[in-house]
Amino acid sequence: MATLDNINPPLKEIPSIIDDLRDSFLKVPIRRQSDLRKDLHSIRKALVDDREALAKALYQDFHRSVQETFVLEYECVIGEIDYLSRHLGSLLKEDKVDEKGALFSTVKANVEKTPLGIILIVTPFNYPLILSMSPVIGALAAGNSVALKLPYDKCPRFCVQLTKTLLRTGLCPRRLAVFNGGIPESSALMDQHFDKIVFTGSGRTGRIVLEKAAKHLTPVVLELGGKSPTFLTSKCNNMEKSHQGGFCGTCVAPDYLLVEDKVYNEAIVAIKKIYKELFPVVSPDTDFTHVIDDRSFERLTGYLAHTSGGIILGGKADPSTRFIEPTVVDGVDLTDALMKEELFGPILPIVRYSNLFKVVNTIRTTPGLQTPLALYIFSDSNAEREIIRTINSGGLCINETLMHAGCYATPFGGVGSSGCGNYHGKYSIKTFTHERVVMEQPYWAESLIKLRYPPYAFSKINLSLRLARIPPMPNLTFWDVFPYIIILTIGVMIGRSL
Repeated sequence: MATLDNINPPLKEIPSIIDDLRDSFLKVPIRRQSDLRKDLHSIRKALVDDREALAKALYQDFHRSVQETFVLEYECVIGEIDYLSRHLGSLLKEDKVDEKGALFSTVKANVEKTPLGIILIVTPFNYPLILSMSPVIGALAAGNSVALKLPYDKCPRFCVQLTKTLLRTGLCPRRLAVFNGGIPESSALMDQHFDKIVFTGSGRTGRIVLEKAAKHLTPVVLELGGKSPTFLTSKCNNMEKSHQGGFCGTCVAPDYLLVEDKVYNEAIVAIKKIYKELFPVVSPDTDFTHVIDDRSFERLTGYLAHTSGGIILGGKADPSTRFIEPTVVDGVDLTDALMKEELFGPILPIVRYSNLFKVVNTIRTTPGLQTPLALYIFSDSNAEREIIRTINSGGLCINETLMHAGCYATPFGGVGSSGCGNYHGKYSIKTFTHERVVMEQPYWAESLIKLRYPPYAFSKINLSLRLARIPPMPNLTFWDVFPYIIILTIGVMIGRSL
């Protein structure tokens, strides 16, 4: 586990650290809610104290704007901690099963939420604060212990700072173990036995995670990104709004813009206008996120070199700083080089279409496009919205982009090739707990349910079938049944005396 003196512990220590984490969990498998709230409060205080340091570290790593870190990451995490702290009692409360079939009318049944155990969370570099801390606080609030793998190989300054922040919470190593490093550390962690794995990253690596998890039959939550489309139709009354989130290197950023040909020229004018407003000065020194590493820089510039479209805005790239201007590419079709995989960079291809139903059907049937992590619609026509909504996506925003990913009150996750499972707020509690049914049968009911025991007879079968057809009823107690037992007993006695 990471310490203040050793941010990257030796690989050989990883198995023993996970064993210690599990031993600690097994000693106290069900924790008091007051203790869970204390853990959340400790994390909140540490994050508040180190807010500026965390934002500064991200700026130093890849020029991430401090404002972007505060608004899109920090405030969302603090809001989710406060939400879970306020509602933890109701979120963890047992669900009562009030309505059951007649065969189960004497049974008391509840569904309790039990922690899974040890959760591995593997975090990407693009939004490393919210994509690490949101699942961490959800897993801890549900009563689990957590092994957190940070992307030290991509953003080392931030990972060092977040590690120091978390080490001061007092949760390490009892409930939280923090790991840094790169692929070797991730691989070593994947070889261990966990009770759930949360991975955010590429589909290629996601397949490796699934293979590793299968060894121990470990369930997974995968957030794998994908090419998230934005639709702009002629029925949109605010054309400029549709272009404001298209230059982010995030898993839910608009990956390409589809514009109806009726408003294509008008849309290009609006894009150029909003571009100048958003980026009055564009240079490596401005507050604009740089590409994370040389490999990603070469990948993005390679796409620009091989696209059949034309660059109408931006396009300049500086390899010494890995800075690429926010770039808009016109005249792109769905088979272009820019459409081969998720861009994950400041490039926005524009695809022109004339038939909405046809282009939607093409996306729905094209591998790599058919199940995006996010889907964005800019149209004021309900009919058009319904057509576009037939695309299966992890999330959907209408007249908005990006914001759903940071809302702690709604689930965040993918579907199909963009991932599986979700988390945030109450959905994290569902993801990180096991819903276990607890049934209790009173002894007095034994005489009423003997028909299920041998010797079997058609009379018992017929009675069971009749009971099964009785509409669901509330739970019956002894005192509910007692008057009928008395009446039945008296009736039998009278019958025998005649």
